[in-house]
Amino acid sequence: MNGRRMKRLGRSFLLFCMAALLLAGTALANSAPPDYRVDVKVVNGPGEAYYLDLLEQADGGRTGNPPEGLDQELLGAMAAAAPPGWRPCALSAMGDHYDGDIVGVNGVHTFHGMNTPRVFRILMVTESGENWISEPLEREVMHSIVTVDWEAGTAKMPPKWIALMRQLLATLIPTLVVEGLVLLAFGLSSKRNWLVFLLANLATQGALSWFLATALVQRGFADTMPFALLFMIPVELLIAAVEANIYQHKFRGCSMRKAFWYGIAANASSYALGWIAVRLVWAGLLPL
Repeated sequence: MNGRRMKRLGRSFLLFCMAALLLAGTALANSAPPDYRVDVKVVNGPGEAYYLDLLEQADGGRTGNPPEGLDQELLGAMAAAAPPGWRPCALSAMGDHYDGDIVGVNGVHTFHGMNTPRVFRILMVTESGENWISEPLEREVMHSIVTVDWEAGTAKMPPKWIALMRQLLATLIPTLVVEGLVLLAFGLSSKRNWLVFLLANLATQGALSWFLATALVQRGFADTMPFALLFMIPVELLIAAVEANIYQHKFRGCSMRKAFWYGIAANASSYALGWIAVRLVWAGLLPL
């Protein structure tokens, strides 16, 4: 009887933890959903104060007041330097779905949010009145990196395969760490199980990166529905079901039931902690 009670308590505790993790993941994802991001790195920058912003194609549908706490003269110069048909994103009323750092930190300017333009140009305006505008650029992945050489007057993006690899690593590394710890906690560590675990995650995370790059960015699904989380929930549930099924049939040294519930618990854990971990890993991949 005591043994049965312990098993029931264990199952109840596991289900409670899974529910808590899923709720935490949903809450965290709602506060910081998977968004578009453009990181602009400035090399050989001007030896004076400057502002850098993305230019969006002006359609006349949004106008806004200049951000507070910034040099209004530089902001005015930025607005004046924008070519016809384009306008600085900082001067647009984008609400809570866009945030940009036009001042930058150590030469890195980050722009992110669901309203980050897919096609954009980069505008730099210096304190002395110099300005430079890039040719139009296009995001092809969720997280894009642009390197601007002020002296050479160039703006370069890495090849698409490199951008996809960065995006894959940004989700794969946190997933392997979190789900690997859950694997140890379940007592399922063995050479075969680790190999199955690695191959399953390479396949599912590769598919996820492809989905993010094609469905959400290139086909613009998220542009018609700003909450990309609605797309991510069924995708994450599908990944959890696929991985749990793989573990159930390929893991050794445990029951099929235990392997299945490991897959569910591991995905719930990585979902709950993933958004924080992904941001940390992406920050580490930025200099590469």
